[in-house]
Amino acid sequence: MTPLTAEETIAAQAKTRSEPAWLADRRIDAWRTFESSPPPKRSDEEWRRTDLSWMNWSDFHPSASQLTNGSAEEHLPVHLSAASIVLVEHGTGTTVTRVAPEAKAAGITAASLSTAASDSNQLVESHLATSLIRPDDGKFQALNSALWTGGVFVHIPRGVQLEAPIVILKTSNDSACYPRTLIIADPESSGHIVEWWLPEDSKSLSFANGSTEIFVNDNADLTYTHVQQWPSITRSLLSQHAQVARDASLVSTNVTLGGLFHKGSIKATLSDPGANVKLNGISYLDGQQFVDHHTSQDHKTTDAVSDLLYVNILDDTSRSVYAGTILVEQDAQRSNAYQQNRNLMLGSGPRADSIPRLEIMADDVRCTHGATTSTVDPAQLYYLNSRGLNRDDARTMIINGTIEPVLDRIPSTVVADAVRTALQEKIQSTSSN
Repeated sequence: MTPLTAEETIAAQAKTRSEPAWLADRRIDAWRTFESSPPPKRSDEEWRRTDLSWMNWSDFHPSASQLTNGSAEEHLPVHLSAASIVLVEHGTGTTVTRVAPEAKAAGITAASLSTAASDSNQLVESHLATSLIRPDDGKFQALNSALWTGGVFVHIPRGVQLEAPIVILKTSNDSACYPRTLIIADPESSGHIVEWWLPEDSKSLSFANGSTEIFVNDNADLTYTHVQQWPSITRSLLSQHAQVARDASLVSTNVTLGGLFHKGSIKATLSDPGANVKLNGISYLDGQQFVDHHTSQDHKTTDAVSDLLYVNILDDTSRSVYAGTILVEQDAQRSNAYQQNRNLMLGSGPRADSIPRLEIMADDVRCTHGATTSTVDPAQLYYLNSRGLNRDDARTMIINGTIEPVLDRIPSTVVADAVRTALQEKIQSTSSN
């Protein structure tokens, strides 16, 4: 019997999952785009400092179906125990394990992305991979568009104000996974969403390629926090793109703790006047971890504000790359944009590259950027030692002083506390080694 081609397998699996024809067609088109797109090259500016020699481009295939379960909820961070909604994406399926009465009464949709598409949800069809993260954006984006399974869809209706966070837990016991998240906040709504990539006990996950699309509509207020805590062998990529409309605000925070290799492409498009965006990032790296973040603050319109702060803590022989672009387009007069990258080296072995950029095509703007890289100041250590702190406690205090300004920018106290606890666990594990 002749084995099925990748396209035939994708079509067969889409039929098994009862996905609509439009989604099956988009998957196949995305796979064709993936196959026809050239791999990233070191001569490409975005990949100049990123080694992809480990990639085997012929080894990608649709994931086999797996049973889903809610077991990952036992790993729910204690500070998020009062979450209004919890979704667990395990393997190739997504399960909603909790919906609080107030979230249900408000009409919030939080479901498997595959299920939402199958239910003829017009929002999914019109927003998924159509404008923010498209298959033709790059080879990895095409791969995710073709092979994602399960996925998560969150829709906050007009005027709904939800205080308790919505939590998405993602884990996998397969060798590869392709998380896909679509978030839509309707006008005048507000909410907090946390997406947490958790390690599986088997630690079998070697490759992850995720995409997240976020639409923040007029006068909406959304907080989105992403925590990457993969096993130590995992190489992962994340494409994340948010569109922020008139008088809307977004606070987006990316926290990178796990994995061997992680590359994040983080973009915010300020599409209408009054849009306000804060982009936050924290990476804590040790061993031979490598993290590369490329960010884009794209001002398409007048009178919009963006503010970015990315902090990297590096130990052992880890390495970070941060490249950020503030783009102010020709009609985006009176734009106000700021970008800051800070790197703290805990020894002589790490390396941090910082490349801030400005592309300004309007003349009435205020745009500034900066980068700092430093080691732990011996004078600070001496001062803290003289006040009775041992070396580890003194170093931890300096680290906390570096990351706390980022945590202070997260509006939700419970979300900030959950991230702070995860960071403290990483700090303690590295200090004890």
